[in-house]
Amino acid sequence: MHSLPIRTLALILAALASPMPFAAVADTTPQTQRVGVQVKIETLTPQDADAIARSGFSFVRFGIWTNQLDDAAYRRRVASAFDVAARAKVPVLLTMRSTAPLVDEATRDTAPMISAGKRFGAQVTQIARQYASQLVGIELWNEPDLSRYWPTGDIARTFPAFMQGVCSGLKAASRTVPIYGFGFSRAPVGNNLPSRLTQSVLTTSPHCIDAISYHAYGMTPPEIRNAADDIGSKYAMPAVITEWGVPSDGSATSNATLQASRIRSFLASIRSLDASLISVYEWKDTASGRTARERSFGLVDATGAEKPALHTVRDYFGAAASGTP
Repeated sequence: MHSLPIRTLALILAALASPMPFAAVADTTPQTQRVGVQVKIETLTPQDADAIARSGFSFVRFGIWTNQLDDAAYRRRVASAFDVAARAKVPVLLTMRSTAPLVDEATRDTAPMISAGKRFGAQVTQIARQYASQLVGIELWNEPDLSRYWPTGDIARTFPAFMQGVCSGLKAASRTVPIYGFGFSRAPVGNNLPSRLTQSVLTTSPHCIDAISYHAYGMTPPEIRNAADDIGSKYAMPAVITEWGVPSDGSATSNATLQASRIRSFLASIRSLDASLISVYEWKDTASGRTARERSFGLVDATGAEKPALHTVRDYFGAAASGTP
């Protein structure tokens, strides 16, 4: 990956449009819990953002690729997404990662990975300072436990060194925005890979993050509660769910009606889940998904047409706002 000098990086990020000040949208979920929805910066429109706010979601989650921040067109796209969210008065949960290898994968030396981590930490710090008024939090990476999303060789060897560098930079910075890690594809419990990776980071950098983030696809409410208990006892910090969702296509048991039913059941359990933040995947179908399943998680389809699931969401937030059990 081409690495930017810190001074150049600061100039690049400073060139992004300044965030618009706004008052936080009313949160109709329990006071200690926030429920948002994922969007993509490539497809987020003002109409989407307004509809998300009206539906009752208290934030949007989207991601940026740090290796693209030297591209002017990409910087404008990032700035536009923040601007659209600000105009709709919807805060942002931001996930940051690189899609390019962080170092030469053949190297066995950890020093280059630590240096890459420090550069990444500087990017996180700059974004946090620039958009502090809009951010619910910043998440470090997305599903690094899957090789599809970790581009730099053996994760057991490279991830700890990289995050050591990231955490050292964040420790030195003034923290104004909560930091979540590490967006694992499954809960870091027991002795699974996400758990071992988390332990490897927090052993050397115990105050690097403020909460453990993971994706809860297919998990039952008891499993989610058990994961929160395990995470709390092991790391003394809360668990947050940065992706949960169900598709409307892709199998014999997937259709729009069943999607709405499964979302209704999940929302009914939310108050009992020990998760202060939950992000639903996703607002709009991803037309570029590889399979019918991947293309159909949206509450609206790729054209913006509403699915039954969106009505379920509106009913939930409407009941929460009125105090209906």
